[in-house]
Amino acid sequence: MAALASWRDVAGRVGPPYLHTMLTHHRPRTVLKLSGENVHDWFSGLITNSLRGPVTFAALLTPQGKIIADFFVTDRGDHLLIDTTPDMGGALHKRLKMYRLRAPIEIDDVSDTHHVSCLWGVEDGCEIGDPDPRMPALGRRLIADRLTPDTGDWDRHRLSLGVPDSEWDFGVQTTFPADACMDQLNGVDFNGGCFVGQEVVSRMKRMTTVRKRMRGLVLSAPAEAGDKIKCGERSVGQVLHVNGLQGLALVRLDRLRDATEGPTVRDARVEVMKSVLGSDD
Repeated sequence: MAALASWRDVAGRVGPPYLHTMLTHHRPRTVLKLSGENVHDWFSGLITNSLRGPVTFAALLTPQGKIIADFFVTDRGDHLLIDTTPDMGGALHKRLKMYRLRAPIEIDDVSDTHHVSCLWGVEDGCEIGDPDPRMPALGRRLIADRLTPDTGDWDRHRLSLGVPDSEWDFGVQTTFPADACMDQLNGVDFNGGCFVGQEVVSRMKRMTTVRKRMRGLVLSAPAEAGDKIKCGERSVGQVLHVNGLQGLALVRLDRLRDATEGPTVRDARVEVMKSVLGSDD
């Protein structure tokens, strides 16, 4: 099998210079405000993760275990701010209202007054926003009442780390959390209480071998979403998103491990990054 690159290798070659210069990028996000009696307990009982710290990465799933929306939960004490992609925001808002039943919970769309930005290349001790709970190298996240200037390309930054993002890589009810590496990005608490879709997620966790994951790509020639990744004549994955010569794909790890030829896209060599944990699974 061809050698795999870690995000540390790739970030140094193709990523933005984020060691000494803070970069920012405003993200188009739907922001929901959840408030009311016992809102923390109510919401924790629905999602894949236990609320912890100032920001939690989590998802709401279908009973079949597929992602309705992945999101960040910012704990503001007396209320929660949930931010997700606009494509998933409507489905999330509708499903939360359905699950609310008679609980004394208020769910308000505050997207017009709450703006989300990503910041990276921050120096130690920076107190702007909160650390991204998925991976320290991603930087920090900020919800504010005004826009920040765009000084960097967030998509290229997260691709340099091989991190999936629902804004570009997958849609509503198409993807399992493990496919999108949520279990590797602090998005699933396997020791917490029950949540919708937990049985499916737990069963996938107990599998001895993970069959497929989203992985970062380093391309040697132009490609497009939908292109097949091949080792010889056998398909081992599909490109989901491309930005320049960086990309992200859904890869059949078992086929990639067994391959005797290196991966290609459109007959051009492609480098498949290691997992966000730096491993092969």
